Amino acid sequence: MTEPDDFGFNTVRTMTHVVDPVPSLDHSGFWKRWYTRLLDVSPTLRPRIVDDPSDPSATHEFESLAGVKVGCALVVPKNAKPIERALVTTHGYTNPDSLGDSVRHWQTIADQGVAVLIVRLRGYRGSQIGIGDMTTPDAIGAGWIARGFGGHKPEEWILPDAVGDVCNAVRVMRDILLRRGEIDLDLTEGPAQPGVWLHGRSLGGGIGTIAAAQLIGRLANDTVVDRLAIALPSLGAWAWRLHQRATGTTIDINKVIAHHSDRADELFDRVRLCDSAIHAAHVRIPTLAMLACRDEVAPAPSAAAVYNAIDAGPGQKWRFVVPYGHFEGGINNARRHALFDRAMTDFFDPACTAPDAMERWEDTMSAIDQEPPGETP
Repeated sequence: MTEPDDFGFNTVRTMTHVVDPVPSLDHSGFWKRWYTRLLDVSPTLRPRIVDDPSDPSATHEFESLAGVKVGCALVVPKNAKPIERALVTTHGYTNPDSLGDSVRHWQTIADQGVAVLIVRLRGYRGSQIGIGDMTTPDAIGAGWIARGFGGHKPEEWILPDAVGDVCNAVRVMRDILLRRGEIDLDLTEGPAQPGVWLHGRSLGGGIGTIAAAQLIGRLANDTVVDRLAIALPSLGAWAWRLHQRATGTTIDINKVIAHHSDRADELFDRVRLCDSAIHAAHVRIPTLAMLACRDEVAPAPSAAAVYNAIDAGPGQKWRFVVPYGHFEGGINNARRHALFDRAMTDFFDPACTAPDAMERWEDTMSAIDQEPPGETP
């Protein structure tokens, strides 16, 4: 696939795209203030007693920043296998499945001995108690990512608080692994493995990358997050994206900037606070990423920039290439997406180190038409 996409990039330029690593002017100060707010919350995972009508299938909840109740579903092994690790996963930008429907997708990984917490970000179905539906267009026609973005303080923006939702999900699962909190699961005997694994797709991939960056290195000799899998990660390369044809989340951000045209420079700098490609430089853990050669919703070059910025050591990050991202691309594309899910199941196997889990996939990840070892079409 060498023909240029809608952004003028061929596959080689897409996969090698990088961003200017200089952060927003207030990057350091903002995230220090944000982290103080995060520590002011002591989240505990509890069974959900009062249903959220937007998604009654949520089984659990915890309290996050600003007192928002984040709905989630906890998936545990059905085969009586003791739990060795914990995984937090979150969703894309548009119409995520109900939590009940999502459980089936994660059962295979759970049955390997992993407690999986499926999270719905604040304002999405399942996490609307006390905050309402944040996904419907606002007065200027902008969606979820624009909520609070045009406020006079960056703390009003919904996106950094959603990063806090993922970080607090990691904290509650870490507590469970350390045998703290109110949820008692069948854990393996012996020393605890408190490092939590993270997964996110699209919007969730961008938020998961930022969350990992904010948690890694906070505790001495402890990464807090041990493995990261991201599929078509968004929120990267804002300085580049905002000068391209508006797609995906950029459409909503542009609406706010146009509405507050007198503050355009301020808002342009603000969106860079949550540039997942800039945060990715602090991610130094095993990482598996699904990247597309072409994607006109979340531009493929910006997703590649997130992956390229991750600072995992040699042999600690893996790029699984698919032809197309956020749209149908035929049978071969569907098979590549399904193969990524299988590779991710291996990546999240507690019985294997990440390099050992990925060894059998090495020849398949970049060869779009190649089958896994020992298999034929």
